[in-house]
Amino acid sequence: MTKDDLTKQLTDLVAFKTLPGETEENSRALDYVVKMIGGGIDIERVRNGKGEVLIAQVIKGNTPKYCYMVHMDVVAGRDDQFVMKVEGEKAIGRGTCDMKFSIPLGVALLNEAKTKNIDFCLMITTDEEVGGFEGAKPVADRGFAPKIFIVPDGGENLSFVDKAKGVCQLRLVSKGIPAHASRPWLGKNAIDSLVLLGAELLKIYGKNNLIESWETTMNIGTINGGVSTNQVCPEAEMKIDFRYPEKDSIENITSVVEGIIKNLRLEIEVSKLSTGLPTFTDINDPEVTKYLRVMEEAFGKKIVVKQTYGASDARHFALLKSPVMMHKPLGGEIHSNDEWVDINSVMTFYEGLRKYLELT
Repeated sequence: MTKDDLTKQLTDLVAFKTLPGETEENSRALDYVVKMIGGGIDIERVRNGKGEVLIAQVIKGNTPKYCYMVHMDVVAGRDDQFVMKVEGEKAIGRGTCDMKFSIPLGVALLNEAKTKNIDFCLMITTDEEVGGFEGAKPVADRGFAPKIFIVPDGGENLSFVDKAKGVCQLRLVSKGIPAHASRPWLGKNAIDSLVLLGAELLKIYGKNNLIESWETTMNIGTINGGVSTNQVCPEAEMKIDFRYPEKDSIENITSVVEGIIKNLRLEIEVSKLSTGLPTFTDINDPEVTKYLRVMEEAFGKKIVVKQTYGASDARHFALLKSPVMMHKPLGGEIHSNDEWVDINSVMTFYEGLRKYLELT
């Protein structure tokens, strides 16, 4: 793949407004990718709800050696952000860094792997930005179990991500009794219960929100309830997002929440929304040390190992304990008006991947 090939293909891909749930647009974008894939490669399109996954393999099966897993979907943006601009070595546009740059690379690696019969798989999902529950998760649930993942969806300034936090989002619903605000003793305010619960949870987790740390954090994302200012609220809802490290768990977080509800004698229903396990990769694993050595040679600098606080589709495969090479070229401003990726850095990253996969 040449630099011109990358620029042309990335320009075309950015033009697709592949928001999660836009099934037709995502399918058209995947059609574009399929046309770039050479002959003799097994191609499967997995559809589930509003999600679609493209799985293209040199050797068909559930346990490929390498799975290059990326996502097509992007967050919303203005119309002009879907027209890629090139300024110097920067490709600017929606999804350039997160993460459409990776797709031309994946296709090129797949086609070359075919010529050498290397057990390589390209997997493209279309709902990573909303949790991957109709994309990567069903694929994982059916028993797809790659031995090594390459996921260029994290790592700032060329850092390698060795671990990522899990996610536990809870929905909390409180029921009350309506009454006039001038006679609150005749009713029961549903919001009061949520406020009391939130205050107790902040006593436990609030300090972790104040500084960067590898502890469980919580964010009260929404509180909704009430119809009128002069009415005691009859029903209210609160949604909380917990991000937790490998030493914590969804079960423990849920237990803490339910324990507070019980101790305070609150009437609150608890249900899970989006959840995902933390991921962890041992940097002493031989494949990881090989990857880091090759990439350090390619970029001519030390690759720093760091953790990340966000989540990716890799969480759905966490139980496999397969090493995840989470690393990407230089880029930035993801989800912003000026999202960009460095074209030269992408090409260096591509050459590093070719060496790691022993395609050169």
